[in-house]
Amino acid sequence: MKLTTLAFTLFISLTLALPSLAQEGDTIYSLADEQPTYPGGMSAFFKYIQTNLQYPEAAKAAGVEGRVFVEYVIEKNGSISGTKILKSLNGECDKEALRLISNSIKWNPGKIDGKAVRVKMALPLNFKLPR
Repeated sequence: MKLTTLAFTLFISLTLALPSLAQEGDTIYSLADEQPTYPGGMSAFFKYIQTNLQYPEAAKAAGVEGRVFVEYVIEKNGSISGTKILKSLNGECDKEALRLISNSIKWNPGKIDGKAVRVKMALPLNFKLPR
């Protein structure tokens, strides 16, 4: 009886502990000891955005201007995942903002205690028509 109780207790303990062990590497941080960096720095990232932003024709024709706020995750290997719109402007501009961030080159990942970690980032993208 004691052995059965001990085995059952051990089984329950392991069952509860395993999901947290499996998810340890999947934690997404909002802040790291070393934040992710774009190769060449943020000025290079803003140049990438400026050079590659394709203002949607329908949005241009309708005179749509404003900001789209995009959230994304810099993965341990520097790739980008989990792009989503935090604040929408309109469908076409939102889609372009997601495309632009998703197509970015790999970043230098964020680090905690010297180890690469997943870090959540957010960015406002401006859509402004030339005057």
